[in-house]
Amino acid sequence: SPISVVAAASASPTSTELSRLSAGLARVDYLLRDWDRLTTVCNGVQDATEAKQVARTIGDQKCSKSPLIVQRYIGASSTLDPLFKADKLMIRAASLVAPEQQEEYSSAVDVYIREQQMSSTMAYTSSWSGSENPNGSVEQIEENLLEAKKEVLETQAA
Repeated sequence: SPISVVAAASASPTSTELSRLSAGLARVDYLLRDWDRLTTVCNGVQDATEAKQVARTIGDQKCSKSPLIVQRYIGASSTLDPLFKADKLMIRAASLVAPEQQEEYSSAVDVYIREQQMSSTMAYTSSWSGSENPNGSVEQIEENLLEAKKEVLETQAA
């Protein structure tokens, strides 16, 4: 019945469900700590013929920024991510918060939702900022990726 569906949806989360939040925060911390390594992808290792050339026209490796990796760490890419639908989990957890702290908690959840969405949006925007698009460039990708990082920092703080 609709009432039992609503009751189930509003049930307080279990400790296992709540542990997703700390696991997700650990992943966000890891992303921010190793930002450059995680958001840089190197492909195009030289082949034997290229290795023998005296004057190479291409570098040994081709590295580029991969902004969509950010979405993998903030719950915006996979249903298996600990932060996937964390907003709904946080809303359900409101019943565990003391009444005098409800307003502050609700505001913090709102900030998290906004910042997580902005992080995802900036990562996506950055992924479309390359030279394959008008006015796009490697520099534009990196600039937008820095904006995404700022949003991830705000998400972490929330």
